[in-house]
Amino acid sequence: MPKVVALDFETANYPRNSAIALGISIMEDGVLKETRSWLFRPPGNSIYIREDFIAIHGIRPADLRNKPRFDGVWREIEPYLEDVDLLIAHNAAFDRSVLYSVAEYYNIPLPSYSWQCTVNIARRTWPNLFNHKLPTVCEHLGIQLKHHDPASDAEACSRIFLHSQSSVEEAVVYANDETSISVEEEAVMAQYRLGVRYYNGQDVTQNYDKALHWLRKAAEQGHAKARSHLGDMYAKGEGVPQDNAEAAKWYAISGKL
Repeated sequence: MPKVVALDFETANYPRNSAIALGISIMEDGVLKETRSWLFRPPGNSIYIREDFIAIHGIRPADLRNKPRFDGVWREIEPYLEDVDLLIAHNAAFDRSVLYSVAEYYNIPLPSYSWQCTVNIARRTWPNLFNHKLPTVCEHLGIQLKHHDPASDAEACSRIFLHSQSSVEEAVVYANDETSISVEEEAVMAQYRLGVRYYNGQDVTQNYDKALHWLRKAAEQGHAKARSHLGDMYAKGEGVPQDNAEAAKWYAISGKL
């Protein structure tokens, strides 16, 4: 059952470890299950929040006076991040850096997560929008939003992901592909890598049928390595009946022969 978790942090000032709020929204098997949020004090003995940051998120020092620090709420947060297939956020680079910075500050070990940015998802899915900021995408999709409220932002990310009908498996591949290529090339590369993962059983249950499906999709769009891989499958009879003619066809158009 794929588990996707959307995150949204708010900070007190520019250092990434100055997080003071976190919203989390949990999806399992394509269904939004729960949304939660926490307030916590920033590092240090005093509670300093820049005025221009207060103007954005509305969180004031008085709101945090009796709150614990991040390490004091981590035990509540940690279970939501266990066995996660994908973490998402709108401008994921920011939230990813905040999570790891605050965890480092409090000596909290974190695993390596797969991340995807809902800005990029929105750009691929709705390319004709004026921009792909969270309020714009939410207005387009009819998603209610209280912008910079961490729970509302996190839930909006979840709903954008669900509206996009993104496959968790493909999103993980997109998330780990950092090459600067076009959207079309990125999609073909994602299909190829997903096919290889199913072929090798890498982080997924080995499945030759799914490997064949994704490799063929990439191959039909001109991916040379996918074509060569299909040739190998037909030559060896792996997941398909052995067929030397079919193998030769794929080898030939891949440039291998």
